[in-house]
Amino acid sequence: MADINNIYRCGPRQTQALIEEILFAGLVPFVRSSPGMGKSSLFRNVTRIANLHMIDHRASTSDPTDFSGLPNFDANGMARFAPFSELFPLQSTPLPKGKDGWLIFLDEYNAASKQVRAAAFKLILDRMIGQHPLHERVAIGLAGNLDTDRSITTAISTAEQSRLIHIEMMIVFNEWLTDVALKEDYDPRIIAFLSQYESYLMDFKPSHTERTFCCPRTWEFMNALVKGKDVTDSKAVLYAGTITSLVAVEFVQFCQIWKKVINIRQIINDPKGCEVPQDVNLKWATVGHMMDKIEDSNFADLATYANRFSLDFRVLFYRSTMVRHKHLRRHPDFINGAIELSKYLHD
Repeated sequence: MADINNIYRCGPRQTQALIEEILFAGLVPFVRSSPGMGKSSLFRNVTRIANLHMIDHRASTSDPTDFSGLPNFDANGMARFAPFSELFPLQSTPLPKGKDGWLIFLDEYNAASKQVRAAAFKLILDRMIGQHPLHERVAIGLAGNLDTDRSITTAISTAEQSRLIHIEMMIVFNEWLTDVALKEDYDPRIIAFLSQYESYLMDFKPSHTERTFCCPRTWEFMNALVKGKDVTDSKAVLYAGTITSLVAVEFVQFCQIWKKVINIRQIINDPKGCEVPQDVNLKWATVGHMMDKIEDSNFADLATYANRFSLDFRVLFYRSTMVRHKHLRRHPDFINGAIELSKYLHD
């Protein structure tokens, strides 16, 4: 039986699939999670798949007039509210060039004032801005942080609750590894480090006292800071300001071990006899180094050497190959090595 307390919590892949299903039904999803987990990225993915133009609007910085329009007077002295055309496509609005419609994405929705959210009722429930109906090709999605995370939020009212489909997103490490880190070609040191210390991907706690915290967003920043560069003690302060001091120190120490990895040429020259490291950190570093050096010409040798490692290390090697070198899935050495790992590679 499903855990009744967590039944509406799901990982990013399922969250994205549910967003698509909810929007297709003409309803409004409200996705919540702790900060920095990539909610807006999922909505961007959906707009790309559905060929929609995304209108990204921060509800937290809105004024009630954003959702009702500004008053003006016609020739007869009658006041009429004029909607903001760049925010809300109306029935008369032409479709964006090359797109099939729009997604109005209201981010930080539960950080908006009660007055703003009250003004948004009509948009969410009646699909109207003031007295103006939205274009029929407009979808609406909301996102926000959890009320328990000490972020700037206020509890939504029961009137709002019944207008929305609620989803709470949680971190699933293997999904992030495959769909983000490997797909976006993250620095191999980050991939190897977090594969060893999965809990460091997201260590957010509402009571934390550090100036930042580890999350997919801050690891994205770290990737921008270190990719293709030396990681040195002198830059520890920079990394601490990105992913917290403790994790930054451990990451710097891990990168020092990276310098001791077995030379890729040694592995290729003798994949069956080349020494396999005993130190756990060095094992992760060596596998990460191999992942970064895979080519068609050396894959057979690297796979032979990787197969001498224990399960976790082999899974990372073959998962990376699946994502970064898709054509190698047909390679006989990939097929032979992946058979035993199939249930771990397709999670």
